[in-house]
Amino acid sequence: MARLMSSTELHQRIEKGEDFVLIDVLDPEDFEREHIPNALNMPLADLRDRAMSDLSKNQRIVVYGTNHDDPASNDAAAVLEDLGFRKVADFDGGLNAWKKAGFLTKGDKPETLGEMAEL
Repeated sequence: MARLMSSTELHQRIEKGEDFVLIDVLDPEDFEREHIPNALNMPLADLRDRAMSDLSKNQRIVVYGTNHDDPASNDAAAVLEDLGFRKVADFDGGLNAWKKAGFLTKGDKPETLGEMAEL
């Protein structure tokens, strides 16, 4: 089972420049509207095929969806682990937790929740 990661931990890992792949598993339209900076979009429906061609099983991978109640990131982590990826983390709160913590997003229509935090 993938370990859960908080918004604070994810932000710290990004700040430190740690080597990992951040995957947004939402639909392309949602990704274009708003996503965490430097995230790759691999919708859950395409993840199984794309993971085998676009990712290395030696990479650290963090997946996220919309929020804590959205099962997409949990499902994505399960798919990756089923394919043999072992360094998988699930950013539990997803995009909403990221914004609520005050961290910036990118996209066509990013929204800010909470207080702004510097990246």
